[in-house]
Amino acid sequence: MTEATPDTRSPKPDLAIGVDIGGTSTKLGVVDLSKGKILRETSFTTPNSTALDMAALLARHINVLIHQYPDITSIGIGVPGAMNADRTLVQNPPNFPKWEVEPLTEYVKAAVPISELVVMDNDAKVAALAEQRFGAAKNEQFFLLATLGTGVGGAIIADGKIFRGAFGGAGEFGHIMIDYNGPESNSGIRGCLEAYLGQKYLSAQTVEKLKASKKASSLRSFLPAGNLEPKDIYGAAQNGDDFAKEVLAEAGMILGIGFASVATLLDIRLFLVTGGVAQAGDLLLAPAREALRKNVLAHQRDSVEIRPAKFVTSAGMIGAALLTEAHAAEQPEVVF
Repeated sequence: MTEATPDTRSPKPDLAIGVDIGGTSTKLGVVDLSKGKILRETSFTTPNSTALDMAALLARHINVLIHQYPDITSIGIGVPGAMNADRTLVQNPPNFPKWEVEPLTEYVKAAVPISELVVMDNDAKVAALAEQRFGAAKNEQFFLLATLGTGVGGAIIADGKIFRGAFGGAGEFGHIMIDYNGPESNSGIRGCLEAYLGQKYLSAQTVEKLKASKKASSLRSFLPAGNLEPKDIYGAAQNGDDFAKEVLAEAGMILGIGFASVATLLDIRLFLVTGGVAQAGDLLLAPAREALRKNVLAHQRDSVEIRPAKFVTSAGMIGAALLTEAHAAEQPEVVF
C-alpha cells in the first residue's frame, strides 16, 4: 500500500475585491481577507457621471483584476451615501448629483463574471470594519469612525457590530448640525460638520478668512488661482504658519464638539479619525481632544479618546472586501 504524499503547499488565500468609491477618486484592491493585506491596487478619478456609467467603469477595472487573480470569489463596494435597510440601493448621495436611488450592485453584477456575491455598504461603515479587524480599534466593541474627506462620513460600531438604525442610515456623522445659521453643505443641511470639515468647504472658508485677515501667511500665494487644498493648509502649519495653525485649530475644535455630542447621546468613548483632512495629525486632533473633553459630561471626561485610524488610504478597500465576508455570515443557514 502506497502512502499518500502530504500536501505541503500553502492554502490559497481567500481573496476578494474591495472597492472604495470616493468623491474625488475611486480605488480598487485585491485583498487577502485572512491578513487584511492588499495584493494589488488600482485607481481612477471618480467621474461626474450617472451611477450606471460609473458601474460600467468599475466593471472594466474589476474584470482586469479578476483576470489577474482567478481565485477572487467576491466583490465588496463602499459608497458614500445612505443605503436602504438591506443595502441594495444607494439613496441620493449628496456628492454625486447625477445619482438618484440606484441599485449599484445590480449594475455591477450585470457586467462582471462574479455575480453571486457583489455587496455594498456605506464607505465609512466598511472603513470601520477594517479598523475593527486589523486597525486602531482592533477588538473594540464600541466606537465611532469619522472619515474626513471630500465629504464627512461616519460609522458606529456598537456591541461589536455596525449599528445601522431603523432604516440602515445610522452613523451619518457629517450631517450633525452644530449651527443652524451656518453654511450649507451639499446635503442641504445648514451648519453641519461637513460644511466646515469637508475638503472643499474647509478650503473655501480658509480662502475667505484669509481675504478678511491682515495676517501674514504663505497661503496667500494660493489666492489668485483659488486652488488651495487642505494639504496646503497643514503643510503651511507644519512650517510654522500661524494663520494655518489657527485654521486647523478651529477645525479641530468643531470636530471635537461633534464628537462630544455623540459621546453624550450614545455614551461612546472612543473616536477614530481618518481621511485626507485627518492627515493634519495633532494640528487638528489636539484641539479636537481638548474640545471633546471640555464638552462632555463630567463622568466621561477621563475616558473619552480620539485615535488616528491605522489605515490612511486603504481602509475603504480592506473594509469593502471584509464586507463580503460579513455578508456571508449574516445569511440564514439553509437546512434541508
